[in-house]
Amino acid sequence: MVCVRLLDAQDAHPCTEVRGFAKHLDITLFMIKGIIFDWVGTLYERDRGLFPFTKKVLENLKPRYKLALISQTAETTSEKRWKEIEPIARYFEIILVESEKTREQYLNCIDNLGLRPEEVVVVDDRASRGIAIANKAGCKTCWIQKGDRSYDSPSKETGEPTHSIDSIEGLLKLL
Repeated sequence: MVCVRLLDAQDAHPCTEVRGFAKHLDITLFMIKGIIFDWVGTLYERDRGLFPFTKKVLENLKPRYKLALISQTAETTSEKRWKEIEPIARYFEIILVESEKTREQYLNCIDNLGLRPEEVVVVDDRASRGIAIANKAGCKTCWIQKGDRSYDSPSKETGEPTHSIDSIEGLLKLL
């Protein structure tokens, strides 16, 4: 499998010809073996349900990657969160629902997947949580820049995401 990204007009990197288009080989995504998703704002629209594209994306990614889910919720709503996740639980090797997200949780999840941080991309809509933690853990990151948490954008404290996408559908073009 070859992962590529389109070159920007001002990008001066060498190109590789792939299927008739000039594209740049993105080595960082070539090494990806696992994906850790956030829940609300990533796979699930707050108070509405699964995004219409969630199952399609997971069905496409599951045969090629180890998938995990790390969700933060208040202890009083964790049972509700598990019920929300249940219809798509079969896609994930690991599901973690906790009252907060920590670097240790991500590293333990990665270890339990049998992977190294540099082999994992974390997909999250909040730069101050998932993206910041994953950057510090040495993972690749993919920030969902649209939605109800788009105000939670990358900063010096969080670090820049490896990639930015509008929804998880963008992963199908990246990976």
